[in-house]
Amino acid sequence: MKTTPNKLLENSKKIWFICLLMAQGCFITYLIFGYALTGITTGLPGWSRLNNTAYVASDPTGNLMYATHVLLAVVMIIGGSLQLIPVLRAKYPTFHRYNGRVFVLLACTISIAGMYLMIVRGTVGNLLMHSLTMFGGGMVILSSILAVLAARKRNINSHQIWAIRLYLAANGVLFFRLMIFAWFLTFGSLGVDTATFTGPTVLAVSICSYVMPLLIAELVRYAGKTSNKVITIATAVLMMLISIIFLVGLFGVVLANWYPAIAG
Repeated sequence: MKTTPNKLLENSKKIWFICLLMAQGCFITYLIFGYALTGITTGLPGWSRLNNTAYVASDPTGNLMYATHVLLAVVMIIGGSLQLIPVLRAKYPTFHRYNGRVFVLLACTISIAGMYLMIVRGTVGNLLMHSLTMFGGGMVILSSILAVLAARKRNINSHQIWAIRLYLAANGVLFFRLMIFAWFLTFGSLGVDTATFTGPTVLAVSICSYVMPLLIAELVRYAGKTSNKVITIATAVLMMLISIIFLVGLFGVVLANWYPAIAG
């Protein structure tokens, strides 16, 4: 049976989503065994072995924000991906509505907590990289508001567009981890100042994590409607390339970061 460009595009989207689900599953495992289990067995101070800014004895508010940011992410990641499965949306519309409300609430809460921590405690990188991360958090909040408003107006098309943007923005941190470790595996520390975690590579990966996914989503939407087969096929190839990058990055981050953190 001949595969049409649109079918190729749909298949590439499914493969991308499956690769992302694999990465999310590993990320959730890391969060549960790395943070939740450590918090139960050794208390919040034990989080310092995972991230030296995770716990500050003199900052209980910041510690609460960090706990909120990390632990609620487990529920948010699972709930967000369930929203994108067409069968669940069609067969269980009530679940889709209520799960969507939970996802929006958690995504906004986590983003606010993350932005608070970045402002108060700081993090690696420079101001431009921090601005891109803040942009991602802002997009989560904006997309949440507009997705909810569209749903209330029964504007399904607009709701789906903003829901996709929300989903992509909410996964920006995971995208960053996958792509930076794909780079490390392929090119080593080329373009990265490992002492300050700055440099052209880190900046480029930040853009590709927080800005490019939103632009690519628009391209995918356009490619699904256009009669130009070249654009549709090229977009499908791009989605497959991103899927490969995700898998390479997943292998790298699990091997170099997540597994050692859990095992240690």
